Amino acid sequence: MPDIYRTISGALFRAPNLVHNNRDHIPWNAVQERADRNVVFLNGTKDFTLEQIYDKLFQKSYEEWLAKERKKSRAKDDPPTYYEKIEKDKKKHLSYEIIWQIGDMDDTGYDTDHLSAIWAEDVLLRFAEHLMYEVPNVTYVSKERLEDPEWKPPFEAGVVITNFAFNGDESTPHLHMTFVPYSDNCSRGQKTQNALAQTFTRMGYKTTMEQARDASDELVWQDTPEGRKPQMVRTAYGAVEWIEEQKNWIAEDMEKNIGWTRFYKGKNERGDLLLSDYRRERAAEKALEAEREKERQENALQHIQTLSEKTMKKLDEEISAKNMVLEFNDALIEIKKSDVAEWEEKVEYSKSEYLKADELLTDKKKEVEQAQGKLSRVTEKLDEATRKKEIALDLYHRLSTDTENTDLFDKVVDLSYENEQLRSKIQVLQDKLEKAYEFMKQFVINGRNMLDVFRERIGEVKEWVHRKVAGMGR
Repeated sequence: MPDIYRTISGALFRAPNLVHNNRDHIPWNAVQERADRNVVFLNGTKDFTLEQIYDKLFQKSYEEWLAKERKKSRAKDDPPTYYEKIEKDKKKHLSYEIIWQIGDMDDTGYDTDHLSAIWAEDVLLRFAEHLMYEVPNVTYVSKERLEDPEWKPPFEAGVVITNFAFNGDESTPHLHMTFVPYSDNCSRGQKTQNALAQTFTRMGYKTTMEQARDASDELVWQDTPEGRKPQMVRTAYGAVEWIEEQKNWIAEDMEKNIGWTRFYKGKNERGDLLLSDYRRERAAEKALEAEREKERQENALQHIQTLSEKTMKKLDEEISAKNMVLEFNDALIEIKKSDVAEWEEKVEYSKSEYLKADELLTDKKKEVEQAQGKLSRVTEKLDEATRKKEIALDLYHRLSTDTENTDLFDKVVDLSYENEQLRSKIQVLQDKLEKAYEFMKQFVINGRNMLDVFRERIGEVKEWVHRKVAGMGR
């Protein structure tokens, strides 16, 4: 016979649904033809109530504790019953549930492998009897026990089963075990309590907690209304360890009686955690991730602010540099304006000087023309005197031996003297004319100095005079 492997599950839940478990309400997925396979070992909805169980197990201890607290002016707002106190408690729960199952709907389902489902059903029913009567620190309540004034759980700490049902009308056979954790002779608080972790710890299955650490092995903290507190996680869960021990019994019975071997597959994300614990740990992980995301965003914002500050600083520097350039350009413009004004003044001054020079030039032109006229006349006289001198000298040589011509000689001497005087005047006039020429050279008109223009004009005048004289001769 080939080896057959099946998984074994024992999931712990809070807030069990007894109406569903006991089939006081028929669920939509139940098969009516298999309703006769359902078994209710303990009926916590018909035979007794959870309030009666709490009254039997905890009420006396609660009233004693309440009386002591009120003497100390405490517990004024606590309700009169322990059931109501736990019902209002945010951490504790009135009861818990474990769902026991072998295989799943694919390999042990009534519709997929009916024979395997029947064999699994047989193991689970034996396990239910084992839990109720053979497992240490486990007991159950019944109508008779609740009515017995002497009855109490036969242990100081253990599991009190308050409802127990087998469902065989769904896809896969399974057990619903509802229980209340019972802990007596407690050292703190009231003597007898509903305390899940404490109960399993006293049974030998310790629950341990430690502060959570992130991926970088840094301690994780959480912000609460009371302040910053460490985020705690369970490193060992007593209830889960106890459940695992019971699953081992199922595995042994399964292998012994039907030849199946327990299959250990990878645990789901929740594992053996209570759903509420799983949600709390997921919430803590999300809070941690939110804290990391907040830190990442703050770092990103800081980076952006740093870049913005650097950018603003750079822009300020660029603006300052451009302002300096603008100020420098403004200063240059002012200097240029000043230079332009100065040049305008110089132009005006030059215009004034030009007008003065033009007037002076006009005067000099007149003087030059007058000097030129005088020079021409003196030159003519000089030429005439020179000729006369030459004639006189010639006559002198011819007549020097003749005493009768003495008077004529004296005239020649006079003419020679007059000739020298005329030459002296000519030299003076030539000097004045040269000075006038030099003065005229300083002025440029249309790229030509005034002397050249003047000489050109004089030449034109001479030519005109010669033409006139020639015309008169005709």
